[in-house]
Amino acid sequence: MAAFHLRDIPPGLLERLRERAAQSGRSMNSELLAILAGELSRPTPEEWLRRIDAYLERYGGRPLEPPPEVLIREDRDSR
Repeated sequence: MAAFHLRDIPPGLLERLRERAAQSGRSMNSELLAILAGELSRPTPEEWLRRIDAYLERYGGRPLEPPPEVLIREDRDSR
């Protein structure tokens, strides 16, 4: 099994991990593995589009186009 060394963890993040591991009754290593497994098992937006397209195709709909990339910017008041 592979090992992974994580460096430069901010103290606040490390404390949150420690608390979360304690709440779930796991070691910090086991908690990190559970977090990674949960996050990496989530479908990507592209996977969601494929699933929705397959659903629509079954019922006579048309495939969806992915939304264009949108840049979000803050509007600043001119003062």
